Amino acid sequence: MHHRLPPLLVLSIVLLQGVFLHSPLVGVSALCIYVFLFLSWSKRCLGTRIYGAIVLLTYLILANALVYYFYGTTNMTSFLILAGSFAFFWIPQSTRLGETVVAFWQKWKTYKANLLHPFRDTKIVLLTVTVAFLDTTLLGLLWSRRTIELMPSPWQAVTVWFFIIFTISTILLIYAVAKHRSTGIALALVSLHLFTIYTIAPLLYPLGFGFDAFIHRATEQWIFEYGSISPKQPYYIGQYSFVVFLAKLTYLPLFWIDVLLVPVLAATVLPTVVTTSLRRIWPAMQASWHILLTLGIALIPFLSLHLTTPHNLVVLLSLLTIFTTLAYQTDKKQWYIPLLLTLTALITHPLLGAPLFVFFTTAVLVKKATSSVAKILWIFLSGIGQLFLLPIMFTLNNLRTGHGLPTLDNPFTALPHFLELFARPYWYLQHAPLPWEIIYAWERMIIPLTILFSILGFLLYKRKKLDLYLYPATALAVFLSAWLLRTWITFPDVVVYEQGDYPLRLVKASMLFLLPWLLYGIYLFFASIKKPVLKKLLFFGVACALTISFYFSYPQRNIKARFPGFNVTQADFDAVEWIHNNEQSNYIVLANQLVSAAALTKYSFAKSYQTSLGELFYYSVPTGGPLYQQYGKMLYEGQQREFMEAAMDLVNVDTSYFVVNSYWANADEIIDGAKKTADNWQSIDDGAVWIFTYRK
Repeated sequence: MHHRLPPLLVLSIVLLQGVFLHSPLVGVSALCIYVFLFLSWSKRCLGTRIYGAIVLLTYLILANALVYYFYGTTNMTSFLILAGSFAFFWIPQSTRLGETVVAFWQKWKTYKANLLHPFRDTKIVLLTVTVAFLDTTLLGLLWSRRTIELMPSPWQAVTVWFFIIFTISTILLIYAVAKHRSTGIALALVSLHLFTIYTIAPLLYPLGFGFDAFIHRATEQWIFEYGSISPKQPYYIGQYSFVVFLAKLTYLPLFWIDVLLVPVLAATVLPTVVTTSLRRIWPAMQASWHILLTLGIALIPFLSLHLTTPHNLVVLLSLLTIFTTLAYQTDKKQWYIPLLLTLTALITHPLLGAPLFVFFTTAVLVKKATSSVAKILWIFLSGIGQLFLLPIMFTLNNLRTGHGLPTLDNPFTALPHFLELFARPYWYLQHAPLPWEIIYAWERMIIPLTILFSILGFLLYKRKKLDLYLYPATALAVFLSAWLLRTWITFPDVVVYEQGDYPLRLVKASMLFLLPWLLYGIYLFFASIKKPVLKKLLFFGVACALTISFYFSYPQRNIKARFPGFNVTQADFDAVEWIHNNEQSNYIVLANQLVSAAALTKYSFAKSYQTSLGELFYYSVPTGGPLYQQYGKMLYEGQQREFMEAAMDLVNVDTSYFVVNSYWANADEIIDGAKKTADNWQSIDDGAVWIFTYRK
């Protein structure tokens, strides 16, 4: 027995050196070899490959974040961080070539036998192939419909047949998993189905989707080029450093690494972690249920795993932490898995990772407590801590960023502000045709049904211990924390419609701690149905419900809901390029968020100005900033020249641009008004965007 690296690992080290040649082929190949070796090691040492995947993922994120914060991210640091993980391989093992070949051959024969066994059933073969074909067909359809033009809702690219095919695929998937003898193949089918759900935006929008993702991606691109960005903030670095690390290691386009990171991780890691955890928590449950219940998570459309942002990455890490913590509480094994996930969430987004850290720490303390009184005390203290944790953290962050103390209000008299979080937005039509009202009735029922099935699952769990009361207690505490954050604290310099952003995120995050019991409640409900015909009808209903939830996961534009947002288009990129090429001196641009997102993507943080109000970006972001306030005046208070001159005086420049997109409802009126006060103007892409120039 020797402490030596296996021959294939040495080969991977040689291949990894090709990263410095900037070769995507060599970089991706080397990384795949390395991951394969690591997962093989984890199967032998940890008992399962998925825990090895989590150990590798969390190590890379934590190591890159720490190195970035104290130094920076370069090709050399990326390579050294990966090389540092070679320490996991230093375990006693025989590395003689003959023994290695024999062991590999034996494993291959076993794997081949297990792989071919389920395919002896023709029906299972047809089901497997059909489900895979339908899902890949949907993915291919989405890819063929991608656009760089205006498309506020992704569903404008497909017809009703897309959802019919998805429903059929879901029904066949449920039946295939229920009958399949191969856990690996069943998990692969579920992963493919979830991948179809989570990759709508990356496939349809090659320029990018949303707004926040553009800012995060621009920051990542800056770090990729310059090693770091100043000032170094104590949040988001988990995602930033990891995306840059992968880009430097593989030399794939950073854009694609960023947009696919959370969707790919969610589709591949989540089903296996949930299945492995449920197998430990409820071993008496039929094996196929462990896999099928993963689909229950997709029934909740506001779990935003289709877009890569630090918030969404922490939502995914929270899901993984909650299920692995419950598994740890069940059998006391693999305690380090939820710990690593918690630390990773904390370094990715402290304001969201902190409640998760308190949750896991309490779970450990409750597990180690020897008396019922001590367990109850720890859960109570945790709930109180969670209640005030985030309001205090947001206040401290406000002070740290120089925005001063927030305004404190009476949380009871300000209760209507909290209730507004649950009201439907203004763009929902009050009355619509009956079919649409029926579809949107499910949207209203999702949260009540989730809570109902979670309560039933928790109350009816017969092996319940005091430790498990931590889950509903944490859910309630985080929910009440959202109430305090929305009604007790008002942040200055934040526009009204963004005051409820984080409280709403907390309301949604509180539901995460109920998910294991939601899945158990669903299982008990189906287990109580004895008639096969009725059970099949219910499975059909679940497939339809999943399809509707899938529809609600993305913005909608239909006769019932008219989502008012828009997407970044090629015209936006053409506009910022025209401004950049037309003006070489210092200038500012007053434009909407999406044009600013295009500028961030194309020119990163090219210009900023030191002013009496602090450092200001040369485009009018963020929305609470002084330049955006002037932009709002130009839109809604008349296109007055003094508004543009006030913006120029603020940053001490002589030139400013006012950008108007033609999709505004009153765009023609705004354009005509700006023509009367601007020095000159330019139409982009046949009038899709208008640029008005103002000079002192």
